[in-house]
Amino acid sequence: MRFTLPPFYSLLFSLLFWSSPNEILSQSEQTHRVLPEKTIELNSKTIRPAFHQERFFGHYKGILNVYKNATDIGMTANMEIIFGPPITTPPTEKNLNPQLRYSFIIKYEGDIRRYELVADASNNLYIDEKNGIRIDAAYFNNTLFSEFTVYDNSQTSDFAAISSTIFSSYKFFGDSIQFTLTAQRTKAKSQNNDTLHIVPRINPIDGKITGYDTSEIPAVESFPIQSYQCATLDRQPNAAPSQGRIDRLHYFPSAFVTARNVDVWLPSDYNPNKKYGVIYMHDGQNLFDGNSTWNHQEWGIDESVTAYNSSTHSKNKNQSDSSTSNLSPQTEYIVVGIWNDGVNRHSNYFPQKVYESLTAKEKAAIMEAKRQNQSDVFYNPINSDDYLKFIVYELRPFINKTYSTYTDPAHTIIGGSSMGGLISMYAICEYPGVFGTAACFSTHWPGIFEMKNNPIPDAMVRYFKTKIPDPINHKILFTHGTEGLDALYGPTQKRIDRIMIKYGYRHSMDKPMKNSLPANWNTQVDQGLGHQESTWQKQFHDNTGFLLMPIPAPTDPDMLDSNQ
Repeated sequence: MRFTLPPFYSLLFSLLFWSSPNEILSQSEQTHRVLPEKTIELNSKTIRPAFHQERFFGHYKGILNVYKNATDIGMTANMEIIFGPPITTPPTEKNLNPQLRYSFIIKYEGDIRRYELVADASNNLYIDEKNGIRIDAAYFNNTLFSEFTVYDNSQTSDFAAISSTIFSSYKFFGDSIQFTLTAQRTKAKSQNNDTLHIVPRINPIDGKITGYDTSEIPAVESFPIQSYQCATLDRQPNAAPSQGRIDRLHYFPSAFVTARNVDVWLPSDYNPNKKYGVIYMHDGQNLFDGNSTWNHQEWGIDESVTAYNSSTHSKNKNQSDSSTSNLSPQTEYIVVGIWNDGVNRHSNYFPQKVYESLTAKEKAAIMEAKRQNQSDVFYNPINSDDYLKFIVYELRPFINKTYSTYTDPAHTIIGGSSMGGLISMYAICEYPGVFGTAACFSTHWPGIFEMKNNPIPDAMVRYFKTKIPDPINHKILFTHGTEGLDALYGPTQKRIDRIMIKYGYRHSMDKPMKNSLPANWNTQVDQGLGHQESTWQKQFHDNTGFLLMPIPAPTDPDMLDSNQ
């Protein structure tokens, strides 16, 4: 059989993602039909769909091949598929059947499509596009099938309408998925609306799908196969912390910035019946497991926070056992690691109001800045204000709703390193009613990688002087080493330190005085250490107690920022 492509690749890619009809054909309708296979197993207590096997859940990546004929590949593209564990949906007035809804995400180059694979107690299995469209599915022989038909009613007669039926399959092989997609065009000859019945041809030796057999209904005129696409996608390793566990929020959606992964670290004894403080950290892919990072280094955040949580748990237990103790209980923490967005990292993390304070000439020069390898520093306009809105107005409400957390600034920390340290400083200045503590490791005060004629450090100091948060209810940590990039940070950090003293912050090394504030600031300089995760691991561990001990809650409501 000869495979041919339609003239426009965009049609193929819209078919790949089961796009809504106005994205494929004008004046079109769509339908779906149930594939003849039982897909749900029930018992007396719960829904048990055949698909519900935990070994399938995960994040898969591979190369999609789009064939221009039976043997030749016309083009390739990066593809990702994510199958998440199910969420149980109780019965409602509109839907009396309880459901299991599996997160189902397809990423094709820069395009992310979110679906849910739904199984219910009425023996239904379908893919929910979340826009009113349901694609019926079937599951057998470790393979998920779907069939979707789009009708083009732009023809002169409804009975002469040409339809495209898209057949997709996902064959699971332990740590990989074989994905195939075919599109078949048909033309109705009468009022019979049936199109084709598809049966996969499966190699009995390796179980792989080798093609499809179709039985043509007499009322339908078939055309040659319109497209054929396939990919083998391999499971990606998740961060495996040595302590606790991670909930990965794949490509967390945002109206402000590009979608990105978020890793939520929970202690092994996480208890939804008690509340936890929250540490939000940038560059979240580098925090927990060196085996899954680009440079095989990590912060060891899980070990440090676990040690603190264990100490806190013991102290609180001892206090509760003492009838004379009047100490407030300390708080245990969870960690929210926000992945960076690769090429947009600098744009997301550079303080936007600092940039906007520069002259037009200075702005133009900065946007042309290069790294040492002569690659661009900025690939897109600076949008750190939107990045912070994503955290404050989208991610943070989700975390507080999904997990058992304190929501006040005293128990909300934001931190990161290098540009992540810079955006953490910016976050506590812009949202002092949301973040009570900022942890700024190796704060990249130069903003770019050239110090000559660089106006950014002066602009950073001016901004911080006007926006420094109230020392009564905030804490800030600054650190840096003396090697590599960190050698650039000392002069500006000393200017920042003078501002901290002027506005009433008390360094952790200062001698306590009567009626003085608790220590709410630390600047730590590590001689001989450089710009790398091992440095930040040490510095985080050194300052765990300082960072995670909650600051006293303000009694004056005017101290709370309206952005809380």
